[in-house]
Amino acid sequence: MAHKISKRSDISVFRVLDFLRIANERERAGDDIIHMEAGQPSDGAPWPVIAHAKHLLDTDPKMGYTEATGMPALKERIVQWYHDHYSIDITTDQVTINIGASGGFLFSFLTVFEEGDKVALAAPGYPAYRNILIALGLKPVEIQTTDETNYQPTAELLEQLDEDIDGLIIASPSNPAGTVLTPNELKAVVEWCEKKGVRLISDELYHGVVFDGEVESVLKYTNNAIVVNSFSKYFAMTGWRLGWTVTPPEVTARMKCLAESMFVAPPTLAQHMALKVFDHTEILDTYVQRYKKNLEILKTELPKAGITKISDVKGSFYLYADIGHITDNTEEYCMRMLDDIKVAVTPGIDFDTVHGNKTIRISFAGSTDDVIEACKRIQNWGHNQRKANAG
Repeated sequence: MAHKISKRSDISVFRVLDFLRIANERERAGDDIIHMEAGQPSDGAPWPVIAHAKHLLDTDPKMGYTEATGMPALKERIVQWYHDHYSIDITTDQVTINIGASGGFLFSFLTVFEEGDKVALAAPGYPAYRNILIALGLKPVEIQTTDETNYQPTAELLEQLDEDIDGLIIASPSNPAGTVLTPNELKAVVEWCEKKGVRLISDELYHGVVFDGEVESVLKYTNNAIVVNSFSKYFAMTGWRLGWTVTPPEVTARMKCLAESMFVAPPTLAQHMALKVFDHTEILDTYVQRYKKNLEILKTELPKAGITKISDVKGSFYLYADIGHITDNTEEYCMRMLDDIKVAVTPGIDFDTVHGNKTIRISFAGSTDDVIEACKRIQNWGHNQRKANAG
């Protein structure tokens, strides 16, 4: 008799990581791969933060457990961050340090939703939202967005839902499109959720990586929302796996209980590094300037390869492109691109199961030299493809 396997683990493959794995295998085999598939800065934590970590390992190698919800000093520093950057006052009773933003999403969904609840999210959107919801026995309700709605779930789109929902996930700046909700749009979404009694979860991972104006936290408009953030994006500590949530105090108390039993505590060394990284935002801001330069290069050069329908990127380090005039199978297209010119990008089917076969996501978090070289390869490849098709 076959042994049982749970249905909740029957979720889609995370193609971003699949393409990263394949690209890494090719790179180890000697291929000159340009990585534009994964959402991680090519520069890691600022060097003073790494030096601090080395010092701590030399002087206090024990690195024992911290409190389950994180070091008090780190939570206090996050409280200060919200005061300084958003003019928003929160308390340490609202902050939980998690194992990456992924841990924050897991805890958030577990604390505020019951099995069978319906949670809406934009398509295209981060695929792990959908997969975690399914694994927890929740029902994702996808809101189909387009470039005309800036790939965001506006209040107007929410009004058009044909079923009641218990929660809504928003992301501004978004992954994969890099688009944002304007202050008025964000306020309207908050008001809709308050009116309907819908729990709002705001993915604010890409705050800090903003190129055009400021992006507001949902906390400006409500005390009922859950904010999920991370040290992986603006703070460039991707592999150290640390994030945080800001929640109503009664939710934080539930998260504490979950954290104690699921993970015991967040990684101690990473927490010390996170506390230090707040002192070196001037270095992090130079990373953001490079991302902005990379974006401008892509916006100029990609149309020369026939990639013209590009999302209105205001932040993050992604752009989302509709290439339906080139292919209706971007998974195959991305694999050919990797095979032929050693450039790794991600097919849109990861982010949108309905229309993603005609879209791709390009990460521009790498070096400017890599972006320039990738554009050259893509232009030459596109020219050769068109020539071959014409022949």
